[in-house]
Amino acid sequence: MLNPEKRQQGCAVPESDSSPQLTVNCPHVSESEIQARLWERYGAWAAPAFFFLCGCLFSVSPIVNAVHFARDNKDYSHWHIIGRSVLNGDPLYEDVRNGEPEYMYPPTAAVLVYAPLAILDPVPFVAVLCLMNSLSWAFCVWAAAKLVKGTTVRETFFTSILPGLLVAPYVWDIQLLGQTNLLLLALTLGSFLAMRQRHPLVASGLFGLAVAMKAFPMSAMAYFVVRRQWLTVVGSLLSIIALVWFFPGLVRGMQRNTEELQQWVGLMIADQSGETMAGRSSIGFTRRNQSIVSCAHRLLRHVDGGDNPNKPLYVNFVNISPKSAQLIGYGICFLLGLVLLLACRFQFGPSHGCEGIEVAMVCTLVPLCSPLAWTYFFCWLLPGWTAVAFWLENPLLPVEVRRKARISAWVSILLLFSAVSEQFDPTLQAYGVTAMGSIVLFLTLAYLRFYCPIQREDS
Repeated sequence: MLNPEKRQQGCAVPESDSSPQLTVNCPHVSESEIQARLWERYGAWAAPAFFFLCGCLFSVSPIVNAVHFARDNKDYSHWHIIGRSVLNGDPLYEDVRNGEPEYMYPPTAAVLVYAPLAILDPVPFVAVLCLMNSLSWAFCVWAAAKLVKGTTVRETFFTSILPGLLVAPYVWDIQLLGQTNLLLLALTLGSFLAMRQRHPLVASGLFGLAVAMKAFPMSAMAYFVVRRQWLTVVGSLLSIIALVWFFPGLVRGMQRNTEELQQWVGLMIADQSGETMAGRSSIGFTRRNQSIVSCAHRLLRHVDGGDNPNKPLYVNFVNISPKSAQLIGYGICFLLGLVLLLACRFQFGPSHGCEGIEVAMVCTLVPLCSPLAWTYFFCWLLPGWTAVAFWLENPLLPVEVRRKARISAWVSILLLFSAVSEQFDPTLQAYGVTAMGSIVLFLTLAYLRFYCPIQREDS
């Protein structure tokens, strides 16, 4: 049935405005409206497909490097060696570099991921990991949109493509280096989606796998706690134990795996004196580490923030003890967590729109509160940019709120992209502009969450 007014004009346009279908022979519909309707129809899948192709394009360089420099292809070569070591029964944490173990993660990834893949030659080994990252990028774009927007909102270029582009530099680093941070984000977002759909066992399994591969997403469990998702919390803990201790133990031997886990805990967690930095003290205090704790040490202690031993870089304003700087860093993390609670007014997930912002805030905090947060960790800002892009266009928010949030978002973008200056001068990164930009993004999200309208039918 056609809309009477448009039937009189001879336009075959469906009566329902929510339908994206158009007839191209309607002279009264502009080309821009046709394109907008087509994007509304296909945008939900166009964005993930676009970023999957971008991920494949980013894969060309590491695959070419694997052909020509199989033994020196950044972290890819390291993972292949680790996988072969597991297959040969060698120790995980005894191969050292600068007095620190080469492998600094729980046994899970080495035993359950890299070892099976290490059967392959270096080129297919790299290709598989690159494909995994490309698929993860596509899924993260889709999952972030699903969490933030629900299913009934219109897709636009601004809200679908721009957030993925803003994290593209970090994804390039991930693909070039061979890291797994996108995969961990995909698992975590999948866990939040499963929680929304009331599948706690699926949520706990996905989240447990993310933490078992690299421990830094663990802080996101606090959100399960405040949401009182106790089955997910317990299931996640059991999943972590199974994936870190039990299953690798079946391969490596229970006693041996237990001893290696004790080594890992002593390396990464046990020392909180401020004198060490989670198994990477040689570079953990430098501008390469953009965690809040590392920034606190550089700004509050007389430590070298550069990575050129012939040209020390100091950016500290005062010089306090290592323990004090450590406590201040973690204190700032605690305050940001309190900001999240206050922004939500201690009422979590009253609508899918509000929940999407909360998830984005949690994902923004995860790299900031990790002891180690290299620049590529900040691909975890993707849900945050998705939430900002969506709500800046949403008329449900007052114009003044959107205007202030837009200004704040631009400040965050300028801070984050000023980090490119480290290519010729590391000073800004030593001050922590990536961390500062992420904190500004987090505060922008907190502001949006505080004014987020509660609509229960937005899914």
